[in-house]
Amino acid sequence: MSLSTKSGPLAHPIAQAISIVLLSLVINSIILLACNYNPATAFSALFNGAFGSFRSVCEIFVRACPLLFTGLAVSFAFQCGVWNIGAEGQYFVGSMVATWMGVAGKDFPPFTLILLILTSGCLFGGLWSAIAGLLKAHRGVQEVISTIMLNYIAFYLLSYAVDGGPLQESAKYYPQSELIHVHLPILLDKTRLHMGVLLAIALALGSHWLLMSTTIGYRLRAVGHNVFASRVSGINVSKNITLAMFISGSLAGLAGSVDLIGISPYRLFQPGGMSMLGPGFIGIAVALLARLNPIGIIFSALLFGGLQVGADAMQLIEGVPAKLTSVIQATVLLLVLGFAAIEQRDTIIAGTEG
Repeated sequence: MSLSTKSGPLAHPIAQAISIVLLSLVINSIILLACNYNPATAFSALFNGAFGSFRSVCEIFVRACPLLFTGLAVSFAFQCGVWNIGAEGQYFVGSMVATWMGVAGKDFPPFTLILLILTSGCLFGGLWSAIAGLLKAHRGVQEVISTIMLNYIAFYLLSYAVDGGPLQESAKYYPQSELIHVHLPILLDKTRLHMGVLLAIALALGSHWLLMSTTIGYRLRAVGHNVFASRVSGINVSKNITLAMFISGSLAGLAGSVDLIGISPYRLFQPGGMSMLGPGFIGIAVALLARLNPIGIIFSALLFGGLQVGADAMQLIEGVPAKLTSVIQATVLLLVLGFAAIEQRDTIIAGTEG
């Protein structure tokens, strides 16, 4: 599977990103006009809300942090030709296990407990994802179906865990966990910018090195490009598919752990539902917009983080309803997925003609 075709004027990532932004402005302007809102003032509020102050720029990095993790997660799987649609569920599993560790290990030294929380969420997110990898590698089960099913299992497990289950607070008043008494260091006063942002950027750089400069990365990408050729050349395809899914799920699970102890109030809440605007699903668009390039995913995540911060400002300043701001964000997601589908089609056609 390749998303790096060079055919057509929109093949360049920057040109594609600009096209998506311009198209989304046109489409969302029509939507806003149809709903009796002024597009000019609404988008002005969005831009000023995202970039109008140093604090709002810091908030972009905070919002981009989980998207960077999940974008990297999706990229790892897609590079190996595996369509991991389950980053949302892996995020849930990571946050659940991290919550249990944070509550059970409350007497541990803070630094040790932070490491345990991050490690446990990362590990169990990977194990959850590896289920789909093993099913595909050894039983030929379509990973799109299995990861979507695992999303729903994880969602309902989390819903139960904090609403009458073992993770609910002892008072049993609300569907939420006990407070986690440790958190990631805040990098700048009077902001929510935390150490997890630096961790996410470091992992993006590390992922690029692993995929492009190591034997493991070469084998993963080889399986993604041509399974038959990889098998003939002696690469263990089943092993690499499972490994790719494990690494992918680990990154998504780590996103859940980092969010838990990176953003106040440092407790787990019952999710409102399975939304395409959850970090796992947005991570798919983040990865596709960046052409699965880990370095590009940093900037793609920041774009979507800025969109989220600006959408909040649009709601507060211009009174645009939350559901309508969600439509605006979803439009961008659909455009990214649409461009990726067109590009994939052109790649297949070019390969057939070649």
